[in-house]
Amino acid sequence: MGRGSRAQQRKEAAREEEVRRLCEASTLRKEAVATFRLDREGRHDEAIARAEGLAAKHRESAPVLHLAAGLHHNAYTRAAADGSDSKDMAMHLAYARDFYMQAARLAPNCLQIATGLAMARLVSPKDYEPDREIIRAVNIDFPIDPAENNVAFDLDRIGSTAMERVAKAREAALLRHRQIMSHMSTTVIPRAVVDVLDISKREGAAKANKQAKELAARFDYSARAHLTRAYISLQFARCLAPDIDKKPFLNRILDVLNEVVDQFRFSLEIAMFLAKLWFILEMYDHVESECNRAIGMKQPTDPREEDVPPGSVPGEKPEDRKSFICRELERLLQKLVLAARDYWCSLSSEKQDRFRLVGLKSLHQHYVNFYEDDQEAAKTTSDALNFVKKNRSWRFWICPYCVGKKIPDTNSLLQHMRNKHPEGNFWPKLLSVLDPKLISNTSQGDYFLDNDHLIKCMTEDKRAANKSIDGAVIDAVFPFVDVFPDIDAIFPNVDDAPDSNDADTSTTVTYGQSAEQIASATSYHCVDVLNKENTDKDLFILHVIIQSLWNSRCFRDEFLRAPPARILHINENYCIADLFYGIFSAWEKNEHNGVDVLLTSVKANLCKIANDNMFHKTGKNFASGVVATILQGLHMSETPLHFDFNSEIEELEVKSFADLPVLYDDQSCFEDNCEHCGSMKNVDVSPSSTSHFFTIGLDWFGDSENQVQLSEVLASIANPLNIKLLCKGVHSSANYCLVSMISYADGRYICFARDQDKWLICDAETVEAEDSWEQLLEHFKDCRLQPEVLFFEVIK
Repeated sequence: MGRGSRAQQRKEAAREEEVRRLCEASTLRKEAVATFRLDREGRHDEAIARAEGLAAKHRESAPVLHLAAGLHHNAYTRAAADGSDSKDMAMHLAYARDFYMQAARLAPNCLQIATGLAMARLVSPKDYEPDREIIRAVNIDFPIDPAENNVAFDLDRIGSTAMERVAKAREAALLRHRQIMSHMSTTVIPRAVVDVLDISKREGAAKANKQAKELAARFDYSARAHLTRAYISLQFARCLAPDIDKKPFLNRILDVLNEVVDQFRFSLEIAMFLAKLWFILEMYDHVESECNRAIGMKQPTDPREEDVPPGSVPGEKPEDRKSFICRELERLLQKLVLAARDYWCSLSSEKQDRFRLVGLKSLHQHYVNFYEDDQEAAKTTSDALNFVKKNRSWRFWICPYCVGKKIPDTNSLLQHMRNKHPEGNFWPKLLSVLDPKLISNTSQGDYFLDNDHLIKCMTEDKRAANKSIDGAVIDAVFPFVDVFPDIDAIFPNVDDAPDSNDADTSTTVTYGQSAEQIASATSYHCVDVLNKENTDKDLFILHVIIQSLWNSRCFRDEFLRAPPARILHINENYCIADLFYGIFSAWEKNEHNGVDVLLTSVKANLCKIANDNMFHKTGKNFASGVVATILQGLHMSETPLHFDFNSEIEELEVKSFADLPVLYDDQSCFEDNCEHCGSMKNVDVSPSSTSHFFTIGLDWFGDSENQVQLSEVLASIANPLNIKLLCKGVHSSANYCLVSMISYADGRYICFARDQDKWLICDAETVEAEDSWEQLLEHFKDCRLQPEVLFFEVIK
């Protein structure tokens, strides 16, 4: 009986305590509501004082602490808007953050408290934790009713349900999440990355490794943070002693990135880093698949949010930056082709035969030898071989009307159907079933090799597995960057603007410029002249030629955008891209002291590429050969079209520059491969897409050119040129404008270049200007002026 009585007494005491607590809480809440009412009435200081007093007495009351935090936060906002004393602002902000933190400890599942704390931390100096709190807020699984800890609902008495209040609080949290994460990705993380890169630059990658690892762990949601860790690790491997194999270190980087690649499936930067890493490690099957995956991404992340160093990917718009990455990936695929070519050439003929699915010549001979009674198979294979020899393609279309008519490509088929068979409704019906975006240049990929098997064998080759990797291989794929972009210019620091991520001050090349933009592309102050005391007269000629290439904005900016990656798998180091980058960089900075040395190196390498001292053959037609050799040495995709005219065409009289396209003979073009790296010297004469720039080389036969007739040819050469007359398959609106020209006149070479509304006349010693193209021609009316190389850029 006694035990039961004591238990009953404890229950009654507990009930009394609960009633007392509820009464006290009710009283406290009423006081909090009254305090909030003071703030609403404009008595801010009085409200803050009362809230601080309540918080001091009731440190375990989340509503009171939330009230005090909110009042101080509002005071900070008012002070910031009014430009009040910074000390008062800092005081209110510090109190707000502290009260929010105490309230969040008591009510961890309150969305409003968590969001308020995140916003207070966002604007707090040297507080880099707002992302953690807002991430925690949006990931609260079972948030409590906001009204439990916010007395504003008592005062406003809004008729809403708990579910509606939670939904509204979650919506507000998601909005703040976007703002805060944008601020972190455009301000906090880039600056943290630059700090780590600075440590690496000053003290070495070994010192920066720890900070880079901590950075990736701290901002594990940031692709840029993970790429920074990979970047520093790569720098560490690059700087190891030459006799140390870099492969184990690169494999560790690969393992780190493979752990996060699924988290960043739409990151072009991570895809490119992985593809390059796989290329160095000779895991070629992964290179091809990753490049193709990245290029085919529908909505990739803007590289501006991820690049390392920050701002290193050029482009004014996200599309420009994405295009830049895709071009880098395409270059890597070109390197893969060169690697495959080297591997193929290293195989014996017996091993090469294992990759071929069919050898058509052998098959034809087999039919001839063993099927004498049935000649159909031999005739079919013979026809196929003849077609390939003539058209350089295995594929063809058959006209449904013409018997035996084989047409090599889609464009030719459509043109044939439109011109030869316009009767009836066939033409509109044909257009209704064809994709309007035609795929030209279908000759690409016309080979009978098992590519997948070849790439797989390259990857699994035991010689590659046992081969060590040195720093030069890393440098060839990951060019060393010593100068970082200005972080303040790229990501301006705007106070109290967490969503201020619109500033974008980087520059890029915008292909498809207006004629006015092209005309103003040449900077007069950058026009260089050689030291007259230079004893190597060959450099005077080479200087004029390179100056003409410089005048092409597309060509120039392709080098100035970033240091060029060296081409791998070249038997000897004849690549001149680094030298051109040095010359163009010097001219861009108006620094000309070291150009002579660079020109001397270019000359030596050109002679090696040509396997001849080409400068001993100066005279007419010399410049076009030098330009062709330069483009070959640079492995440019926009290598000029080379074609010869047969003797019958050479005898025709050309009275206008517009007549030149008529002389085009599509059976006269030829292909050849680079002796050093295997890349093609000359491209197909029917490009599938519009080039950004192109060159025309004119060869002169004899000394009987009529100068009066030549002036007629040159008169309209500066007008826009429609390249569709010269090259099949390009867009009808692709017009080009002359930007530079190399001419031979009275025993010397001269460069003509557009400069705003004038034309510059440059040789290695002097620079003159004429107001118009007509005046320029008048200037040389008494000279034997013969243009050799013309440079055109696409215009809108």
